[in-house]
Amino acid sequence: MIAGLLLLASVGCGGEEPDAASFAVYHLEAAIGGPGDEGDLRCGPPRIVCPGVVEQPPPREFRYAVRADPALTEDEIERATVRRSTDPETGAPVVSVQLTAEGTRAFARLSKRAARIGARDQAWHHVAVVVDDEIVAFPQIDYDAYPDGIADAPGIQIVAANDADARELIRRLRGG
Repeated sequence: MIAGLLLLASVGCGGEEPDAASFAVYHLEAAIGGPGDEGDLRCGPPRIVCPGVVEQPPPREFRYAVRADPALTEDEIERATVRRSTDPETGAPVVSVQLTAEGTRAFARLSKRAARIGARDQAWHHVAVVVDDEIVAFPQIDYDAYPDGIADAPGIQIVAANDADARELIRRLRGG
C-alpha cells in the first residue's frame, strides 16, 4: 500500500450483481465540479472529509456536478473480492476493492493523466471514488512520487469513517 494515498489494494472483476451499488472513479479536478447545493454526486456525513470543503468533518451534505465520464466503472472491479481490512498506521477501517486487468489499465491511464496535469499546475490532483452517487474517497496523486501515474495498482482502498460505514460500503459494493 502507498501511505497517504487512501487507495490502492485490490478490486476485482466487474459485472453486475443484483442490488449492487454502482462504482466509478473520476479525475476529480477535470470531471467533477466544486461543492454546492445542486449536482449529481454528494458528499457529507459520515465522510470525514469532502472535496473542496474546508471544515472537517463536513457539517452537512454537499452536491457536486459531473462534467465528464468516469475513467473506470463497476465493470472493472471484482465485486466478490471487496473486503474490510485495517490501516496498519492509523487503525482505521479500510474497504479494499480489487481491479480487473482492464481496471488496472484504466487506473494507470487516469493516475498518469492526474499526475501530469498536477505537475503542470504544480498542485496535486485527485481521483474521486464514487459509490452510487456518493464520493467516498478522493486520494491525491503525488506527481513528484508518481510522475507517470500508478501503473500496476491491483485495487483501490477506501478509508471508512468507522466500522459500521465499512460494513455498509461492503454490503453496497457486493450487493445484497
